[in-house]
Formats: sequence, structure tokens, C-alpha cells
Amino acid sequence: MPDLTRELAVARAAARAAGAEALRLQAGIGSYAKADGSPVSEGDLAADRIVRQAIRAAFPGDAILSEEESDDRARLYSRRLWIIDPIDGTRSYVAGGGEWCVQVALAIEGEAVVGVLDLPTRGLAVWGAAGLGGGLVDASGERALTPVDGVRDILAGGTSERNRQHIARVLAALPEFTHLPAQSVGVKAAQILLGEADLFVHSRRIAEWDAAAPAAVIAHAGGTATDLAGAPLCFNSPEGRVPGLVFSRRADHADLVQRLADAGIRCA
Repeated sequence: MPDLTRELAVARAAARAAGAEALRLQAGIGSYAKADGSPVSEGDLAADRIVRQAIRAAFPGDAILSEEESDDRARLYSRRLWIIDPIDGTRSYVAGGGEWCVQVALAIEGEAVVGVLDLPTRGLAVWGAAGLGGGLVDASGERALTPVDGVRDILAGGTSERNRQHIARVLAALPEFTHLPAQSVGVKAAQILLGEADLFVHSRRIAEWDAAAPAAVIAHAGGTATDLAGAPLCFNSPEGRVPGLVFSRRADHADLVQRLADAGIRCA
């Protein structure tokens, strides 16, 4: 694996600038529906421009996959792919809430090796990179992400009706867990890294831009990121999706995955 110090620095700076601009635009912002019915706002588009411009300036030969841009299939022939979700949690963002973040990741030959999650409303960012570990920066400065003592059995999960049904199945399989809701995959990953939750499970196929940065940060900051079969996640697929997610910083990650499988919870 090459030294990723420069890639991480570019990703961190781009995510921070995009988050600051999105936060500046948030008050009173409106949205409209894209072709797939999901919302997009001027904040999403502004954040996307900032991140893409920074990446193209620093790494002009790399491919980019972003939620807010048409998919250039030439990415499939690139060993380096930047994967961007300029605002993960747009519904919360448009509603004036705080459960959203900027997500920037780099995958090399399918492995998410750099990830940054910038949470502007909380004034913090978390990051992880292969060979460099993980870290946290907030108002008190920068520090390493350290393991959280104790197991509290808290499941970070979604709030939509479809997600509530999914979470109910997971909680039935893992009844010792309690539910901590959030609207963004990146926010859920940050909750795990900050010791606010222990586990995140998503049992449906999910877009790579939703999954890549959270998976990279979890994996390189001392946690485990797998699919529902317990296998490593692979990015830059033709369909741009991965088969479900399980994130944790727990020693019993594999046992939890097996219990979900035993309960028939597999990627739909």
C-alpha cells in the first residue's frame, strides 16, 4: 500500500471546506427531487463542487464517483476511485437538523483506503486511512481515536418507515441491543467511533457513496466493516452498490454477524 498522507490531507481539507459551505447555506435552504425521488439541495451541489475541484486539482488522473454527478463508467478501468457523498443525510440538512455529514473516500483496487466524515453541526471530523490509523479533530484539537471501554449494546439505525421495519428485525435477532436513531450512515459510523453506539447494520444493498467513507474510517480507526456475510467490502462495482453493511468496534463482530445470519437477516 502506498503512503496515503497526501490523499488523506486533501480529503480532510476538501471535506472541511465543503462542510463549512454547506453549513453556511443551510438556513432556509430548499430542495427538489431527483429522478430517483431522493432530495437534493443547493448545499449538496455546492459541497460536491468543492470536493470534486479539490480532488481533480490534486489527483487529475483519478476517477470520481459522486452522488450528485452522472456515473462515468470509465471509473471501472481506474485502480483509484474517489467516492463522494457531499451531504449524507440531505433530509435532515434541508429540515435544519444536524444529522448530516460530508463523506469523502478513496478506493484503490476496490479497497476503501481513505475515509473522512465531516460533521459540521457538531464541529468535528473523523478520519481513517490504511497505514495511518484514525483520528478525530474538534474544537479542542486533534487526537487519536481510542477504543471505548465497555460494551453497551447500542445499535445505530435509521428513522424512515422502511428502516424501522429493518431495525425491528435486527433488534429481534439481537434483543440485548437498544436503538439509537440517525439519518446518515456517516453519522452512524461517527457514533460508533465516538463511543455513542456499538453496532450499525444495514440489510439492503446500498450505494457506494453512502458506504465507502464510513467503511474506510471504521476499518482503519480500529473497527470492523463487513457485509452481512462477514466479508470485506469491495468498491468500484459496475452497479455502484455494496451488499449490506455491518460496522462495529466490538471483539464479537463475527459472532454478531453469525447471529444475524441465523435469524435469516441477509442482504435483500
